[in-house]
Amino acid sequence: MRSVALLDGGLGQEIYRRAREVSSPLWSVAVMLEQSETVTGVHADFIRAGARTLTLNTYAATPTRLHRAGMADRIEEIHQRAFDALHKAMEQTTTAVDVAGCLPPLAASYQGQPERSFDDLRNEYDTLVALQQSADVMLIETMTNTLEARAACAAARELGKPFGVSFRLEVDGGLKSGESLAEAVTAIAEYAPTAVMLNCCDLEILDAAMPQLVAMYPCVGGYANAFESVEDVAKGGLVDSLEARADVSPEAYARAAKQWLGAGASVVGGCCEITPAHIAHLARSLEKEFVLTRFSELAARDSNQNAVPG
Repeated sequence: MRSVALLDGGLGQEIYRRAREVSSPLWSVAVMLEQSETVTGVHADFIRAGARTLTLNTYAATPTRLHRAGMADRIEEIHQRAFDALHKAMEQTTTAVDVAGCLPPLAASYQGQPERSFDDLRNEYDTLVALQQSADVMLIETMTNTLEARAACAAARELGKPFGVSFRLEVDGGLKSGESLAEAVTAIAEYAPTAVMLNCCDLEILDAAMPQLVAMYPCVGGYANAFESVEDVAKGGLVDSLEARADVSPEAYARAAKQWLGAGASVVGGCCEITPAHIAHLARSLEKEFVLTRFSELAARDSNQNAVPG
């Protein structure tokens, strides 16, 4: 049977949803500072659901965002708390999973081309890689332009561990920066990520783009969100304004993910508003047809397949 790496779902949004009394531009990081047990609980539920690779709760903990919130001096503490929360979840569930470091957009999600140099961006990603260097793998997520994606890839590659890079597409099938998916894949191919993926966009966008992506790179994947719209956040609003789509049930999401796998994807999971219930149903629906693996195991398999016989 073919191996498929199963990621977790919408970690940050699930944490935020369970702690509604916390409202902050730092999103789920703010919850972690006040209610770390909530973060551990979400991780544990995703592990029980069957996820094999779980991402640290550090999406909003970039130097840029923490500086803006007046919390730059707490960056090391925040990253350590994120590791602690996930490790506690593994202890509670007596299950070992891949710990994935998170390399997100540095200033905010859903933005276009940043007005910064490659070296400036690279330096900030180097800081994040150093803070998460004990993670098993790195996931570069929600990239909307090739400049930021290349800087993150350059930093992640230096760690010498498996890493993936994931782009967010707009309705027209291109990046927010105006670049095409083909241009995005070409821009990061030289860094040889383990997988190139699509995330945090509508199911329908992934449905249309996945066959194209499969033709562009050897190992690909996707994990969609279930938002009605992200326009308010893209304009600078808080995630409090986001609403979930009622039509993206666990059953509907599993059907979509199986479609991506049918097109040739090797990595699936969920993004914002994809809950442990979605991942549990997805795991059950896949386990008879695929071997569900960690992201690092998928990388090792691909490495062995590409090895030259001695």
